[in-house]
Amino acid sequence: MDLPTLGVFLLIVAFAALTQTITGFAMGLIIVAATAALDLFSILEVTAIISVISMMNTWLVLRQSRRGVNTRLLLFISLGLLPSLAAGFVFLDQFGQRLDHLLKTGLGLMVMTAGLFMMFKPAQWPSASSNPAAICVGFLGGFFGGLYSAAGAPIAYFLYRQPETVATIRLTLLAVFFLSTFSRAMMGAVYGHFTEAVLIKTALALPLVILISIGLQRKLAQIPDQWVRRLVFLILQGVGAWLVIQPLFFA
Repeated sequence: MDLPTLGVFLLIVAFAALTQTITGFAMGLIIVAATAALDLFSILEVTAIISVISMMNTWLVLRQSRRGVNTRLLLFISLGLLPSLAAGFVFLDQFGQRLDHLLKTGLGLMVMTAGLFMMFKPAQWPSASSNPAAICVGFLGGFFGGLYSAAGAPIAYFLYRQPETVATIRLTLLAVFFLSTFSRAMMGAVYGHFTEAVLIKTALALPLVILISIGLQRKLAQIPDQWVRRLVFLILQGVGAWLVIQPLFFA
């Protein structure tokens, strides 16, 4: 890995950590989409890196403010998330290299959809969702979490529609992502995804994540959430569109 590639990767990680610390999600989505669009690393490799650094980001934020998590939603989302996360992970492990172009196209479509959510906050529902609904949303998000290490879009949309405070929604999201990334990291270790190259890149990215998650958390809280959402929307739409058209016209 040359220095320019490393520099670009670390810039992507820094921006993704900033975004997740402010909004509560999108770290995995930004990193996997940007690295895939720039063809820096394989999806198999970058998802292993994301599982560790995103786990660290969520843990560092949660350890300072665990109270406020909606434990009911966390429990039932997790019941749907864990089995489908395992299925998505195994699918990537078995078919990731053979279906690389198809996976990038699917990622591009997911990224563009997630970008729309980032731009427009959904209105809250008048009453809390049922337990079966939470399980279904967890199941959908879990598959993307296993496949792309980015479970956020459907779960974030679902939670932001709950009649809860923004702080509770954000903390519940982070708790779900901690469980998701921890589980995925354990599976990655069992399947041998943490090669020497992956471990080196992870070790280089972790200090950035720690600095942003702890050292800059109070300052980042002063940045208007909507500014970040607009910027991420533009980036995700551009990256997503490129991932969709690249296999069609530039393969």
